[in-house]
Amino acid sequence: MKKLKFFFLLFLCAQVKAQPIDSTEWKNYMQHTRMYWDSLGTDFYDGIIAGNGRLGVNMYRENKRAIRFDIGRSDVTDQRPHYPDSMFTQQLVSRPRLPIGKMVIKSESDIIGADIFLDIYNAEARGKVITRNGGFSVFFFVPSGEEVVHIELGEVGNEKIICEWTGEKAMTPRLLSGRVSEKEYQYKRNPDFQLKDSASHGICYQPLLFDGEYATVWKHSIEKEKHIIDVAVGFSTKEKGLAIPEGFAAIKSFQSKPLDWIHARHRKWWNAFFQKSFISIPDKRVETYYWIQLYKLASATREDKPMIDLMGPWFTSNTPWPGIWWNLNTQLTYSPLFASNHLELTRPLFNQLNNNLPTLIHNVPPEWRNDAAAIGRMSGFDLHAPLNQHDLRKGQFEPGNLVWVMLYYYRYYQYGGDEKELRAKIYPLLKRSVNYLLHLLTKDEKGVYHLPKSHSPEFADAEDAHYTLAGLIWGLQTLISLNEKLQWKDPDKSKWTEVLQKLVPLHSNEKGFMIGKEVELTSSHRHYSHLMAIYPYRLLNMTDPAHRKITQTSIDHWHSMPSALAGYSYTGASAMYSLLGEGDKSLQYLNNFLNRHAEPGGLYAEAGPCFETPMAFATSLLEMLIQSDERGIKIFPSIPGTWQELSFHQLGAEGAFLVDAVKYQGSLQQVKVKSLKGNICNLELLADNDFELYSDKRGIVYPKASRGKGKLNLTFATQAGETITLKRKNLSTAKDLLVHFKDEKYHWGLNQYFLNR
Repeated sequence: MKKLKFFFLLFLCAQVKAQPIDSTEWKNYMQHTRMYWDSLGTDFYDGIIAGNGRLGVNMYRENKRAIRFDIGRSDVTDQRPHYPDSMFTQQLVSRPRLPIGKMVIKSESDIIGADIFLDIYNAEARGKVITRNGGFSVFFFVPSGEEVVHIELGEVGNEKIICEWTGEKAMTPRLLSGRVSEKEYQYKRNPDFQLKDSASHGICYQPLLFDGEYATVWKHSIEKEKHIIDVAVGFSTKEKGLAIPEGFAAIKSFQSKPLDWIHARHRKWWNAFFQKSFISIPDKRVETYYWIQLYKLASATREDKPMIDLMGPWFTSNTPWPGIWWNLNTQLTYSPLFASNHLELTRPLFNQLNNNLPTLIHNVPPEWRNDAAAIGRMSGFDLHAPLNQHDLRKGQFEPGNLVWVMLYYYRYYQYGGDEKELRAKIYPLLKRSVNYLLHLLTKDEKGVYHLPKSHSPEFADAEDAHYTLAGLIWGLQTLISLNEKLQWKDPDKSKWTEVLQKLVPLHSNEKGFMIGKEVELTSSHRHYSHLMAIYPYRLLNMTDPAHRKITQTSIDHWHSMPSALAGYSYTGASAMYSLLGEGDKSLQYLNNFLNRHAEPGGLYAEAGPCFETPMAFATSLLEMLIQSDERGIKIFPSIPGTWQELSFHQLGAEGAFLVDAVKYQGSLQQVKVKSLKGNICNLELLADNDFELYSDKRGIVYPKASRGKGKLNLTFATQAGETITLKRKNLSTAKDLLVHFKDEKYHWGLNQYFLNR
């Protein structure tokens, strides 16, 4: 394997570079993250994807003489009145995602190969489709700041191409998948789409049966022997007559600007996005998969765009999941955005919660709406998902979903330090989510509080279900901690303390944590709903031998029955092993996921597209590099023995810190901590005492230091905006060289290396 070396040298003051420092270094380094296609598959998951946060495109082969560009817009949903709440899946019929259609490019001769790169650093695809007569060049991107998919095609050799739009019926995929029947819902289909031409534009207009409409508008021209296709999608949730003008306006706006200027602005946005944080590890297959997930996240959402559902902006009707799921999928989708320093991309989720607060309140029974809120298993973008504690049919009652979402909303505060958001929005909604669970509690004859029978996702119903009980414990602890830390005087604090003291313990046996009272794990189970106390709530202290033992026992028992395990079963196990500090096992489970489930285009499938699991992979990798909680920050807490050189830059940590670290020849060389809010910093390092601390504002810093089990623990005060550097004493620039290896294998994309891996 040919390797190119990137050298990160130590210069003045023995400063170690943890990342590329200029645009050229970044460009060169990110070349190894490109994805490559030397052939085109006919599967959605083989495709080449791009997006601008709402509008998406996926290119793959239609048949032996055609390729297709599937167009998606993530907020285009049906607008039917909700069916009766007793119909569990009704949201997937009343407010599901709907298809847009595809631009099909037909060739005169057979497609025999490809030579196409997806450059994720610049968010553009470029190359050639090879046919027997020659082929055609391909370039496409979804420009940032515009609402257009831009495609350029150039005929090569003797090949000729024809471009045609194909619409798709505006019908919920839930019915097309056969999961439910039209008769069951007395479903009336939307009207057929209408194809029109107007002022050299094509139009595919789709009225909806009830409210709203959507329309695809495209312009196809030939300029300098190239086919130029611009596609836009308009959507109206209520009124008719707005969607087509929106599509026209998007294309007009795009074409009124110089393409070079749009392209430069697009590249600038994407380059700045990636440069907000950096990681480099020796395993480039693992590392490049991580970078692809950041690309997908910024393709699927932006600060001012819709939240991410299970598909993101890339639509396929071949799915039973045309909505938003709240018992794992949403939570894992957003999980990597905190440590990766991309809090801005979490805003659509949290805005969705706040903008639909009345709906969250109305999801609970009327008698509890004064102080509670909740959400059921799945919803559309309006978050309508009522919960009924008396309805246990088909495992429908999952009361712990909103608390789990609030774990990540609370992390928004922990990583960014926005106390205004905490007071005004996070804290009140956290209280409501906890209050809903408190309303469910009953007290037995011994004075112990219990939860009623509820569903442990993907497995069974149980009283005191671990899934719900762990969330309640975390919620109570967090509310109490906030009141103590910030000296708030919430009158409910005494109630929370009393409930927490008298709450039934999490049920367990010799095999580890149980599903709930008298319900143990007896068969293969893909969800870790029975292990939530371990992860993600992190209720256990891994320095406690008893806590370590039950964690290890629980994971071993869970994975001893592998038949039903899914991709997130492996990413979840990886994260749990990282909490135990077992880096080799953490990496093993990430590789198990890649070997079993990773698709060439970076997507993931479980009967249909599921956005969350590759994002959970990214989170689990980050937790090998850095972990943080209210007790402090751990640097390289779970590194495999083979990773002797690695670094990261500007990874986020709880306490509102951004952290850099460099490891060379197996030894920690330097750590930088930038304090955003001036909080106390506690660091745990696997290192000796040969370090000095310097503040860029105050000079030498003298921390409180202690050692335990080979680890160095440092505690020091910080000022908002300052950076404190921990560097090894008397570093020699001649030896302290960090080498990042770049290999020339294209790990991702449909190519021979991927197929033969």
